Amino acid sequence: MLPHLDLRRLVLIRRSAIVSVFLIIAGCAAVSQQKAMPAQPDNLEFHNLRVLSPNITHDELIATMRGISRSLGTRCEHCHVQTATEPRPEFDFPNDAKPEKRTARTMLLMTRAINTEYISKVNAHGEAAGEAVTCFTCHRGHTVPEVMPAGPAPQRPGAAPAAPNAAPPATPPVSR
Repeated sequence: MLPHLDLRRLVLIRRSAIVSVFLIIAGCAAVSQQKAMPAQPDNLEFHNLRVLSPNITHDELIATMRGISRSLGTRCEHCHVQTATEPRPEFDFPNDAKPEKRTARTMLLMTRAINTEYISKVNAHGEAAGEAVTCFTCHRGHTVPEVMPAGPAPQRPGAAPAAPNAAPPATPPVSR
């Protein structure tokens, strides 16, 4: 190989290394500046919130919607009017055209009432062992809750299970 070709190659490698180092330093500086900026609150204004709090944060709203979606085994378009699919789905969230959205509002009010009016009174501390009624309590991943098939009457704690085809237990005589 000729010596002048090795020199050109070394100069090219050196220039590439200098440019690479410069880009790495610039990238690190940009990331540091971004991390140093204080977090900004959501400036989103939610429209047509009739059941959920108007002060709900973006993250709380998304978590609530995802919980409902998972509980019913659906996606956003089940309740919300979809306006586009490409390049990604877009929705008209304030639109109340879909009856499923009205039903969802009614169901949210129902679960809220069950939790505040009944579940909160289950024990002396106002809580039901950390349990609350949610969409998943009944829906279990289906838009229409499945009906539990009829079965034998529940047994009292400590009672022996009834034998199949056995006559019902005799009623003890009433003492007077």
